[in-house]
Amino acid sequence: MVEKNPQMHKHYTYVKNEKDADAIAWTFLSKDKFVKFPYKFPPLGDDEIRANITHTGLCHSDSLCGRSQWGPANYPISPGHEIVAVVSKVGKNVKDFKVGDRIAYGPLRNNCEKCVACKGGKDSVCIGMPFSERGIYGEYWGGYSTAIQHPAKYAFKIPENLPSDRTAPLMCAGVTVFAPLFRFVKPGDKVAVLGIGGLGHLAVAYANKLGCHVTGFTSTPGKEDFIKKLGAHDVQSSSDPEKLAKNASKYDIVVNTLSTANQKMFGLYLDLTVPDGTFIQVGAPPIDEPFTIHAMQILFKNLRIAGSAVGSRKETQAMLEFSALHNILPMVELFGFEDFPKALDKLENGKPVFRCVVNVENWSKKNGFFKVYK
Repeated sequence: MVEKNPQMHKHYTYVKNEKDADAIAWTFLSKDKFVKFPYKFPPLGDDEIRANITHTGLCHSDSLCGRSQWGPANYPISPGHEIVAVVSKVGKNVKDFKVGDRIAYGPLRNNCEKCVACKGGKDSVCIGMPFSERGIYGEYWGGYSTAIQHPAKYAFKIPENLPSDRTAPLMCAGVTVFAPLFRFVKPGDKVAVLGIGGLGHLAVAYANKLGCHVTGFTSTPGKEDFIKKLGAHDVQSSSDPEKLAKNASKYDIVVNTLSTANQKMFGLYLDLTVPDGTFIQVGAPPIDEPFTIHAMQILFKNLRIAGSAVGSRKETQAMLEFSALHNILPMVELFGFEDFPKALDKLENGKPVFRCVVNVENWSKKNGFFKVYK
């Protein structure tokens, strides 16, 4: 539990006795201290939802933020942006959700609705509001908790055939690779996916069902049959420079889920793209990990380099419907709420296959935190 006199939070009130708490969150008090934090929510806003979390996925972004590798974190912080929950209370203006609905939240909670991005339907890249206010955690808290309270406009109803424990990672890993594929690919395109991990295994499946010829690039020998079962038509090495060079200029779309630090390899990855093709960077490194792109590689092949982080509300809804239609689900390892530190350690120091998901519901129901409000 939290030691006495913990750092207070702007929006949430620490309570010493768990019985008086609205929820309990696993929280970073500092980059090295990860503990349980009982707290009360502020009064529910007219446009907000409060919901009991059933499952939450762990993403490397949570660690990068909680460990202050994306700049100084706003401690105490409870991350988590792959959230499945059941509505327990709605604000008076909320019309599309009711108590008992199964919903999902991803990395975003709000947007300004007024900037050029929002007016163009690109609300995930809103420029009219600080990201600390737009993101599901920063000023506010995310899914490493028994409950969540956020604006209703970023809640999504989950198709009935998507199971809760495997839907959670779709809200980040899924939409992060689906959205740029949805924007850029067309049936028949040759697509290369670099890195067959938490993002890559879903990218392979989506690209296949979008009608593309998919090649998975992996650094792990012996995974060819496994990657083909995910939907790849071909498997190549991502760590052999000679083999990468032989695949230069073959792919209309390259999706890079890997870190950008290895400059020699990055140039070879970029060169996989055909002239006038698109290279999509979705892997997110620590903030102090720079990379360099040689201008001539872009100029001489008319390349487009696209960055993509999660997706808009429209793209997220499309991802959920597409996943349900084609039964695309992530591979996950499940943990209990009390084992959150073990799940975090597996994320940071192990090799989960492929996403860590915590079942919050069982612990909440056993300990009286699966609440319904009048």
